[in-house]
Amino acid sequence: MRSKERTLGKLPLKILGIETSSHLFSLCINEDDIVIYEVARNRLQDDSRDAHFFVEAEKLLGYYGLKNIGAIAIDSGPGMFTSLRVGLTFAKGLALSVNIPVITVKSLDVIGTSLEFSYYPVLAVINAYHGEIYVALYRRGERITDYLLTTPEGIKKLVREKTLVIGSGVGLIQEKYGQGTYFIYSRDPFLLPTASKVIACALPRIKKKQFEDIEMLEPYYIKKTDAERNYDKTDASR
Repeated sequence: MRSKERTLGKLPLKILGIETSSHLFSLCINEDDIVIYEVARNRLQDDSRDAHFFVEAEKLLGYYGLKNIGAIAIDSGPGMFTSLRVGLTFAKGLALSVNIPVITVKSLDVIGTSLEFSYYPVLAVINAYHGEIYVALYRRGERITDYLLTTPEGIKKLVREKTLVIGSGVGLIQEKYGQGTYFIYSRDPFLLPTASKVIACALPRIKKKQFEDIEMLEPYYIKKTDAERNYDKTDASR
């Protein structure tokens, strides 16, 4: 069953952005295409990790009012397994409790489309750990490949010219290929996904009211979780 659409008018009164795919979680309020509030925290620098996400979300919604949120834009992944589920569970709870429509975007799109002005193609790279990376290639803000799970060696098949590499997996590419190649590396934290970028990426679909089926909201993992891989190994040994 699809969620009932609110009467949004031309645009929602306010859009809540949620980003939990990386070690930097962030929350944002956007109104009339303008960011009016954004907060970000490094979950790796705090023992409580995801607890601060809920603290910040409660403060934000308490100040701006849940009834004033017209839509939610959230990053569905790929990225950090547990954090993605925390963010999506929170968004799903809000959506079902007060009938707020939701738009999901892919974290690789959030990264890759943020540099649509780049002269060079942009390779968005997310560290998938275990020697693997999530990647997608973009040109002028448009994705020109599938979302892929591969290895640093595997991107040779994608990259045919001088390319800008950004995202949390930059270090793995740089370690493999080093300097002096046709890769241009940037580790600028500004290029990591943020809630305001999530909203910017989702805005065209929000304006068209292309909302998700709330009951089908799930993280976009691409690969199996550690628990699933361990289960497969156990099952195969029987």
